[in-house]
Amino acid sequence: MIELHSLEAEHGVIGAMLIQPHLIDVISEGLSADAFAYPENADLYRLILALHDEGKPVDVITLADRRETLSNDLMTLVYAAEIQRNTPSAANARTYAAIVRDRAIARQIADAGARITEVAHEQASVEDKIAQAQALALGLDISGSDGECQMVGDILASHIEILQARHDRSVAGVTIDGLSTGIPDLDVNVQGMKAGQMIVVAGRPAMGKTTFAMNIAAEVAVEQGKPVLVISLEMSKEQLMDRLLAAVGGIPLPSLKDGTCTHQSPMELAAAALKLRDAPITVSDVPVMTMPRIRSIARRQKHRMGGMALIVIDYLGLVEGDGSNRVEDVTAMSRQIKLLAREIGCPVMVLSQLNRSCESRPDKRPVLSDLRESGAIEQDADIVMFVYRDEVYHPNTQDAGIGEILIRKNRDGKIGTVLTAFQGEKSRFVPLANYCRPEAEAKEDW
Repeated sequence: MIELHSLEAEHGVIGAMLIQPHLIDVISEGLSADAFAYPENADLYRLILALHDEGKPVDVITLADRRETLSNDLMTLVYAAEIQRNTPSAANARTYAAIVRDRAIARQIADAGARITEVAHEQASVEDKIAQAQALALGLDISGSDGECQMVGDILASHIEILQARHDRSVAGVTIDGLSTGIPDLDVNVQGMKAGQMIVVAGRPAMGKTTFAMNIAAEVAVEQGKPVLVISLEMSKEQLMDRLLAAVGGIPLPSLKDGTCTHQSPMELAAAALKLRDAPITVSDVPVMTMPRIRSIARRQKHRMGGMALIVIDYLGLVEGDGSNRVEDVTAMSRQIKLLAREIGCPVMVLSQLNRSCESRPDKRPVLSDLRESGAIEQDADIVMFVYRDEVYHPNTQDAGIGEILIRKNRDGKIGTVLTAFQGEKSRFVPLANYCRPEAEAKEDW
């Protein structure tokens, strides 16, 4: 068992800086004053860095001139001189700094443990306690300031491996470097769904947002065999299962609901059930959900499933905020979704409603300004896609049965309109042979 502080290591760091001031930049990298357990040592360390940053010489005299006394009423001149005199060499300064940093992290862990114990005794739900405990654990700072900045040459060295992987995919005929959506034309435009992306799928009611999202979830889990988490605030797990069975098996949804599928499509039902039985997809249909709780569930499922390839949240408008102001709530939640994508290391697809403004225009295809409640959704998202079916507004349209995926924002690829075949009875969007409408038809100014 180690002590949570080391007076000798802290003195070693300060003494090395006084003996060889040219090492200050090297020693201080990744080591903050807060890492020192003893306040007088933290004070002295701050003084050294302050003088050094100002370009002034650092020694016991200049330190004492800047500040006469330290914490615990210690005389700066006497204390600094004693440390310098008792430090035999600056040769092991990096090792001393590493010890100081490690002991600081150990204290953080001990403090987090004490706080978690307090959380355990609070009057709160088990889910909230788990979320707080996870947040405390994940909030531990193990990096210091290491990695805040890197030389471009160092970045390039590691980026070569990424370029090589892209080359290998190209040679193999693989055109995307992320998860496939199951719709080739859409994959070409977005270049696959990538880790850390926030992907917004929006549309007016009855356009098929949930169907579209669940089709992608099934593609990733069933066809690609990768773990998927679905947070459903609008539909129950039974409703989602009906849609999954219909989409995977090509079974009419009404026959699933009225029970006739067991004799009308027995083979298709058995095949779909077999595929879904082994699919790494989990569903949470708790009706009241907050972003801290969603993050807690995502962390837990990533651990249980050995990774996470995709998270689907259906939908943003039903996620609970703190109740003060809905626009502020949605702004905060949008930012938290983006951070969740970075933290879990997978794309997060969040469904969103649109306001009614698009319905007052002659062309009712939505634009970015139609996103409901907050402009932060547009700002934080890496990809914004709208699901549009003209037959919802115009029953006699010649585009009946056509589902348009309007890509209005795409940081890593093209924008445009991808056409799909909408098979509503089977609850699925399927590829429509090699057609992508150019973005020239999508206009923001109405």
